[in-house]
Amino acid sequence: MNTQETMVDLCTVAASRLQTAALHVVRQLQRGETVHLLLQEEPSLMLQSLNLQLRHMLSWQISVEEMGKWRVLIRHREDVAPRDLMDILSRDHQRLDELFGLSLQRVNAGKVCEAAPFVMEFAAGLKRHIQIENDILAPSFRIPDPEPVAIMLHEHDDILVQTANIESLFAGEEPVQAWEVSPFLAILSGVMAKHEHREEQNLFPQWDIALRMAASEDRQALLTRVQQILSNMQQ
Repeated sequence: MNTQETMVDLCTVAASRLQTAALHVVRQLQRGETVHLLLQEEPSLMLQSLNLQLRHMLSWQISVEEMGKWRVLIRHREDVAPRDLMDILSRDHQRLDELFGLSLQRVNAGKVCEAAPFVMEFAAGLKRHIQIENDILAPSFRIPDPEPVAIMLHEHDDILVQTANIESLFAGEEPVQAWEVSPFLAILSGVMAKHEHREEQNLFPQWDIALRMAASEDRQALLTRVQQILSNMQQ
């Protein structure tokens, strides 16, 4: 793992170009790396927007420097403990996306046998992730807008059907051919991307608000349970 630290002074960058400049600095941030940004303006909103662009990859700490400047210490989120439920679940989304991407790359390269272990690991992880959301989280919260939960549950049913179909192709007696499975992987890829985006934008923030209102011991117990299940899944 890298242990590199970088200091970048953005105080002279125009406000209209500041987010683009910051994105250029942090978009390739790797685990173990630390970036220090020096800024002329309070950066909270900009950092939140950047993190949205980068699928919540960043973790940061803001401090006030002398002369009215702001310093931001930015690290890869995998280098710090999860902050909240959204952080935990979106990290698992990314893990599943990476497994699925490895599967799709190998199928597209005609290396279907090499894709099979990634497909099976993805499918097992996806089922566990959906089980957590359906059976643990959805019943635990009453939120102002129930529509995102209803959408999630409906989409989960469709995703599980598609995943089971792909698993069956890989588990058949005859070796599956790339042309047979690649269309189904491509369809599921698009479905997953839209589904995860809807969850991360419309549902997870509501769950986090509801969780913050719970008793401290209940909140910690639920977060610990979710993390333990996901940790066991990844071993």
